[in-house]
Amino acid sequence: MDKRTINIIIGVVLGLGAILAINDHLRRQEARIKRLLEEGRAVEVVVARIDIPKESTLTINMVETKIVRSASLQPGDLSSLDSAIGKFAEVDILKGQHINSNMVRSLAVAKYLSQAVPQGMRAITIPVNKISAIEGLIKPGDKIDIIGTFTVPIGGGQAEPVVITVFEGVRVLATNRNISQYRISKAADTITVALKPENVRNLIYILEWGKLTLALRAPLDTAQEYEYRVVNFETLTRKLGIYRPPVSERKSTIIDVFKGTEVEETPIN
Repeated sequence: MDKRTINIIIGVVLGLGAILAINDHLRRQEARIKRLLEEGRAVEVVVARIDIPKESTLTINMVETKIVRSASLQPGDLSSLDSAIGKFAEVDILKGQHINSNMVRSLAVAKYLSQAVPQGMRAITIPVNKISAIEGLIKPGDKIDIIGTFTVPIGGGQAEPVVITVFEGVRVLATNRNISQYRISKAADTITVALKPENVRNLIYILEWGKLTLALRAPLDTAQEYEYRVVNFETLTRKLGIYRPPVSERKSTIIDVFKGTEVEETPIN
């Protein structure tokens, strides 16, 4: 066995040893944390992942949980992400700071709609019906995707309907005149959402040009499409595996055939 092979074997053995040592260390750490939690000497608290400005609505990207010693826990410190997400920041919260119940409040206790609008966003109301608003079961605090259906010219005086997701993860601020996330307006005729200023203009244009449908998201779902794909008849049939390309019409070329003093038009395929 040559020296190079021996060095490779030694490297592999050392690498495996390091992996086993790291895994063993992680297992010991997890066991230690679990033991401290069971004994009450450590607790899980919610901390700010970033600096959170006053009057912001807390999202999953702003907060995280952290294991700390019980001695550092303050009365009112939040212990789960669900207890923080969707709340309204009453004060500036610094990165790494424990989030306490006296720093935030539920949007359900907001007296005015303006108190529920996230910083830098705008509130806009859109008309809905029983179907587009999911039987009226959407409530303030929910996240929705807004899907548009449009009729687009395709040439030759013809048009076809296309469907596209225009906005994702939009926060619902109110249904009709209800701004409480603990009450559902089953007969909602309008829904008020929070959008960036430039998107407000886009939505107004869409309302004049197309039809909107809402899709409800799970509370902690932050998934985004990496590309917006228009769905029309072709994409649908391709998805179903029944797509057939249109048969192109064969065009004829007309030439003049002179027969004595007469001219005859003859098509050539």
